[in-house]
Amino acid sequence: MKQDRIFDGLAQRFQRSIYDDPRGLIRLAILQDDLQPLVMHRSSQPLRILDAGGGLGQMAIWLAQQGHHVVLAEPSGDMLQRAEAAIVEQGLQDSIHLMQASVQELQPKDCGTFDLIIFHAVLEWLAEPRAALEQLLHCLTPGGSLSLMFFNHHSTVMRRLIAGDLDTVRRGDIASNGHQGLAPISPLKPEEVLGWLNELGLELGTWSGVRCFYDYMYHNVRKTAKLEDVLPLERLYSQQEPWRSLARYQHMLCRKP
Repeated sequence: MKQDRIFDGLAQRFQRSIYDDPRGLIRLAILQDDLQPLVMHRSSQPLRILDAGGGLGQMAIWLAQQGHHVVLAEPSGDMLQRAEAAIVEQGLQDSIHLMQASVQELQPKDCGTFDLIIFHAVLEWLAEPRAALEQLLHCLTPGGSLSLMFFNHHSTVMRRLIAGDLDTVRRGDIASNGHQGLAPISPLKPEEVLGWLNELGLELGTWSGVRCFYDYMYHNVRKTAKLEDVLPLERLYSQQEPWRSLARYQHMLCRKP
């Protein structure tokens, strides 16, 4: 039976291989592009934002820097410690509240409701992703927005085909068992998640692919590619098909009526 994956003991690896890597910088840039029209709008009051599974706090810090109030919920203790250190370094302790909690533990009676929920790169690590998503939406106010990013099943298939791992694709054995590396246990198909969002009554606004081609570049080419050359093209193709549906991650920004 699959179990949710929690990243205790892996904070340093995440920092090195995700946040400090060009892959993480591309991911952050596309997400910020999509979110800017929502979070840069200066209304009479700041947004109340939940960063569910917020990891090392990168998005929470950026959102707080835009003047909003953020609750960062993360089940991993060592991830939270690193997030707290980064928050203190930025002087944002009054704008970001830390909670050690899994997605399933987040309830409106405990943490209230939010104008915006950030749910990035968490769904694919859950044994029951749809159920967790449905539960999380109880914390979203009517008229609020959900920023959902998840690991793309189609990208995993493509990478395995390119690598010549044909037997794995034939077996349909795409998901990880959760015991090795950082391969997700529940990679998701965009069309499947779009169906969930429709069933849950959400209205899709922005839909972008995150890293449409960078992860497919030949390894020796990727080592020498300059971020300033790659990023404009990633931005160009992020909302164009077929590139979007083959991207490593899918980002869907939705509204709750």
